[in-house]
Amino acid sequence: MEIEPNFGDEKFLKQKIFHGAILKSIFLSLMNNTSDYGLHGYAISKAVRERFGISVSPSTLYPELKRLEEQGLIASNWEVALGRARKQYRITRKGQGLLREYYMELEAVIPLFVTCRT
Repeated sequence: MEIEPNFGDEKFLKQKIFHGAILKSIFLSLMNNTSDYGLHGYAISKAVRERFGISVSPSTLYPELKRLEEQGLIASNWEVALGRARKQYRITRKGQGLLREYYMELEAVIPLFVTCRT
């Protein structure tokens, strides 16, 4: 027996909507806005929570960061601040190019969603 998903369930929406291209674009956008100094994992998680109202667990965050790095969309390096080593993540030129493509696609698609609202 298959259970129908409850699309009105906030937890379901957060799990399904904020994965894949949307989560990738959120991370890339945050890093693009801080490209001079980069962000460490906790700072990314905190920024997602503050700006989008969702919590990203470490079990979601770090595998996604690893995928982005393997795809050449971000780069990382270890930095020491206040005696603590932290991995800083920065967007690459390739990541900036993909982000520009996402923005162009969203500009075209969002008006369609707005006009289709029920």
